[in-house]
Amino acid sequence: MSVNRRSATRHDIAIDVTVLVPGEAPAGPATSIETTIGNLSLSGAYVVLGRRLTIGSTVTLKFRIPTHDRPIETAGVVRWSNDQGVGVQFDGLRAGEVWALGKFFESAA
Repeated sequence: MSVNRRSATRHDIAIDVTVLVPGEAPAGPATSIETTIGNLSLSGAYVVLGRRLTIGSTVTLKFRIPTHDRPIETAGVVRWSNDQGVGVQFDGLRAGEVWALGKFFESAA
């Protein structure tokens, strides 16, 4: 039996996102990847990458939603990874961004 440990409902959605992945070597250059969010919640996102990232690594996500006038840019921790993409837990959403995401989910329902 599978146990769902998510604290927030995931919403299937396709949103463009820029993912900033830190470099492999200490202080190495970061890689910027243009891709898609496959599902989204107040606590995290599934990001379609077509590759694996190291579990526990920190990435930065930057995306736009219609209910917010500015891009949302937040750090996140990779919680799982497979050949199709990664699950990212947000770490640092601002109150206004949480509110905007809530409004976005209400409008999409």
